[in-house]
Amino acid sequence: MILQTHSLSKSFGGLQAVSDVSLTVKAKSIHSVLGPNGAGKTTLFNLITGAIRPASGTVQFDGKEITGWSPNRLAEIGVVRTFQRTSIFRGLSTLENVALAIRSHRRLNYKVRVSREISESVREEALRCLHNVGLGNREAVMADNLAHGYQRALDIAIGLALKPKLILMDEPLAGMSRGDRQGIADLILKLRDEFGLTIVIVEHDVGMVMKLSDIITVMQNGRVIAEGPPASIREDSNVKKAYLHGSFAS
Repeated sequence: MILQTHSLSKSFGGLQAVSDVSLTVKAKSIHSVLGPNGAGKTTLFNLITGAIRPASGTVQFDGKEITGWSPNRLAEIGVVRTFQRTSIFRGLSTLENVALAIRSHRRLNYKVRVSREISESVREEALRCLHNVGLGNREAVMADNLAHGYQRALDIAIGLALKPKLILMDEPLAGMSRGDRQGIADLILKLRDEFGLTIVIVEHDVGMVMKLSDIITVMQNGRVIAEGPPASIREDSNVKKAYLHGSFAS
């Protein structure tokens, strides 16, 4: 198991956002976290990625406890998060965005001039990352001029530049057209199948999650109410009660 949480809990005032959540994620799998609004999904992500500290419980990655580690420290061991709103630099080209991430990962100060050899090495690696997400012919395009789906792909390319073993994606399909959603879904499958990455997803597109996921964890009111492969989740009585409008029928 590459990622495990043990009895994670967090409250805000009188609201119990996450309550005693234990999660086990297998290496090289796509593990999705589903639930209605307010279920605690994003808080769980924030606890795993160090954005907030749990009131109780622990997080382990590759057998090492990482509870409360900062995003930078997590990135150094291969844990990377993408956000619902892309974290790209809109005033830079796609190539420059990825190159900055590579320089950061290599601990090269962006203000310091580097040798031509290192500069070319960074460029070549950035181009590979762009190619891997389908942006190989858009290296010079300003990030702000990319369509929304391509901006999401660029966000993933930036994540790949950090050499991850595990990528946590916060609503990667949010706000996209049907065609863009399918494109990003195909990219997520590619990350697992061709690059051997482990992917944990919070997502509201139930139909797409059913198609993508190896395992689905369903949360409601801060607690896990069901977990298993898509076929068992589709038939789970607790899940059906949580989704009264038949979301799992499609």
